[in-house]
Amino acid sequence: MRDVRDRIESYLGWREVSTSTRVEASPFGTALFNDDFPSYWDGTFLRVDRPGDATAAQLIAEANRLFEGFAHRAVVVPDESAGARWAATFGREGWEVDRLVFMAHGREADRESDIAVEECTLEEVFPLLLETNLHSHGGMTPAAAEANAAVRRPFVDVTGARFFVARVEGVLAGFCELYVHDGVAELDDVHTLERFRGRGIARGVVGHAVREARDAGADLIFLIADDADWPKELYDKLGFDPVGGFWQFTKPPAGESYR
Repeated sequence: MRDVRDRIESYLGWREVSTSTRVEASPFGTALFNDDFPSYWDGTFLRVDRPGDATAAQLIAEANRLFEGFAHRAVVVPDESAGARWAATFGREGWEVDRLVFMAHGREADRESDIAVEECTLEEVFPLLLETNLHSHGGMTPAAAEANAAVRRPFVDVTGARFFVARVEGVLAGFCELYVHDGVAELDDVHTLERFRGRGIARGVVGHAVREARDAGADLIFLIADDADWPKELYDKLGFDPVGGFWQFTKPPAGESYR
């Protein structure tokens, strides 16, 4: 299990650094920045690799120092015990607190989907990315939705990101992203538009992406799920098992939400 977690962490280090515009050292770990897309919250954050005996107050102060000029703050804590220790304080200070889990594919799905899935270019899937950003998880502002879709353009160039979609009566209804590097594959951003849910679309795109990842040489396939949200149960049915977790603390701009 530790080897699986280590490989996932190594992969994430590659993806995070390769898609950042700059990286800075912090006494608590590493700060990553995406200055080209400042409203892409997952691209500008403090990764706490050296928790030591730090307090939540110290981490908040460090995030404020590092990300002055950015509208949001984000802190990622791989050490689960440290994250659990700080969670209550971050929550009291108005931060959103999420425990996330790595889930690795290791079993056959409970059943297959008969949904047809195809690979699309980023430009083809771009309108679906925008609609998802505008309406999922409480919704983003139009500017943030545009930025969070547009950031995929350098992702494609740098990481070779791929997009798999399902259509309903010709309409793009759901998708997921696939990243593969050094034998490790990540499925990211699995989304189905609300009006098309309940038709097996997520099941279809995930199953298709798993097969494509295997064909691309990946022997470890994983995704990240919210420990408190229902998709985790779907991924279990699709053959994914928890292999560890981490904490994420986010302070969005006023009036916005990470969820």
